Amino acid sequence: MSQPERRAAPVLSVMDMVPVSAGRSRTDALNDMIALARAADAAGYERYWLAEHHGSDTYLSSATIVLMTQVLASTDHLGVASGGIMLPNHAPFVVAEQIGTLATLYPGRVDLGLGRAPGTDRLTAAALRRGASDPGRFAEEILEILGYLDDGPAQEPHVPGSLLLGAPGAPDDAVQGVTADGPRVRAIPGEGTRPDIWVLGSSVNGARVAGSLGLPFAVASHFAPVQAEAAIATYRSVLESRTEDAPGPQGAPDVPRVAAAVNVMVAPSQDEASFLFSTAMAAAARIVGNRPGPLDPPSEDPQAWRAYAPGREAAVETAMSLSFVGTADDVAARLRELADRWDLDEILVVTYAHDPALRRRSYELLAQAWSA
Repeated sequence: MSQPERRAAPVLSVMDMVPVSAGRSRTDALNDMIALARAADAAGYERYWLAEHHGSDTYLSSATIVLMTQVLASTDHLGVASGGIMLPNHAPFVVAEQIGTLATLYPGRVDLGLGRAPGTDRLTAAALRRGASDPGRFAEEILEILGYLDDGPAQEPHVPGSLLLGAPGAPDDAVQGVTADGPRVRAIPGEGTRPDIWVLGSSVNGARVAGSLGLPFAVASHFAPVQAEAAIATYRSVLESRTEDAPGPQGAPDVPRVAAAVNVMVAPSQDEASFLFSTAMAAAARIVGNRPGPLDPPSEDPQAWRAYAPGREAAVETAMSLSFVGTADDVAARLRELADRWDLDEILVVTYAHDPALRRRSYELLAQAWSA
């Protein structure tokens, strides 16, 4: 099977969960997201990925599509992706309609990342009231979305005469296409937009789904680094086992395309970067220790985060082990080493800082070093 040339170098993208800092309002945090997106656009980042979280005191990214719309409207060139939309929480048809609307408004700038975790606690997941998250159902729903976003029927929809006369239900029935097999559900205006679709995962389960469907894979190595290499290897193995008679559902060649998320803090000095990174460590410890809250200010004590997860310090350190903290040149060099080792196409940069201006500065400094 012929394969297109790989990208000469991986690209950098922003991964944002829209954190709120202690002492700042939720409105501030949402406005900070827009300011960061504009800075990322100016700095040359490839994409702005927005995750889905519900019921969180830390992250405000519950309405992912709404946030994607705000970022798209506030920037000029930046791609925007869901990182991801969690399918247990959403009907595939609605996802196709909403993403397809964005892809119609902003052609070439919208990617759809899909995950199978609920993105919240069990009580909130129950309140979302949709479905299970087993891999088999996940794959089926991805295929369903792909069908909605693919090209529509060539012929004009057939509208029965009774509907033309204004019978009850005409507006709904009239949008159903008719194929040789009968009526066809159509996600309008998503139909035919065909945005790139990524499968997100933190383990080999998501990797197998991505490989079996011939879709790009983004690994959540910023919080599950231990499983990341195995997930990427599984993805490539499953993808390579596909035959020429089973191309990817988007019609593209089955070429591995891998993105990985990493924790980053860049500052003019190593000492300042380490000081600022204490906020990210505290945020991780809050999650592991089940003590949610807004982002803490940085601490002079590099071990202060341990108070949030007593007895579970090792779990926090493991979750944050894929972190790059230091000056821009040093971090850029180490990210390139990771990209070479894992053969990455895209690096999703996750940066937390209590001060949103210093968060933006970290992304800007890294982009400058990366392009140099």
